[in-house]
Amino acid sequence: MDAHAAWYAVGEGLRWWDGSRWTGMRVADGRPVIDWITADRPAPLFVSSALFFVAGAIHLFLVGFSPFYLVTAVLFLALSFFWLFGALHVRRVLRIPAPTTAPVVIDAVRPLPGEQEGAGAGWFPVSSTVSRWWTGTRWSQYTWTRSGIRPTFHGARSFRILLWVEGVITALGALLGIAGIVVAVSSSGADVMTVAVGTIVVGAVLFLLGGVLLALSPLSRRPLVVPSTPPAPLDPAAGGAPAR
Repeated sequence: MDAHAAWYAVGEGLRWWDGSRWTGMRVADGRPVIDWITADRPAPLFVSSALFFVAGAIHLFLVGFSPFYLVTAVLFLALSFFWLFGALHVRRVLRIPAPTTAPVVIDAVRPLPGEQEGAGAGWFPVSSTVSRWWTGTRWSQYTWTRSGIRPTFHGARSFRILLWVEGVITALGALLGIAGIVVAVSSSGADVMTVAVGTIVVGAVLFLLGGVLLALSPLSRRPLVVPSTPPAPLDPAAGGAPAR
């Protein structure tokens, strides 16, 4: 019989099993934490690593046209290794054998999904694809997504990091755009001008991407951060309790 979604002992701590796979959510020193990187599958992280590696290699080649590209080359290569090590970590976590022992419950991870402390307990939507467990008196730290039931003890911190990353993307785009303009104004060679225009285009794309992500950040906040108000007086999310 498959183990249901719960906290199970793995090594020296607890880790969340969502009913089909291990996640990056765990308990260390008696409190919920999250791995330094987590994902449902390592493949997207491997792809990101490859893309950033190619971008870094291209910028290393462009150092001959402008020393500025050494900075961006180092940045892209560093990101490539970050995603590579992240993919390897996620793959290692997913390869941990499925749990065979009983779930472990400690106060730090409660209230768990299914716990009722009042009338009207159930799963209530907090976004178009995510529902959160309401005990009848308070929100829990658990959401029900297409990937399964997931803890969100890390949610508030992850949202702050998300805003920071989006800000960095926007700033990097602005920096590349300005650098491209400076190179275009100060140089006259056709080859250099081509590189400058390409840099301006990349900078503009990153700047617009970062701006759009920042504008959409409230949508990311809803599934990550526990609501400050009770759910609206509606029926719980259709479908009842999720399959485990």
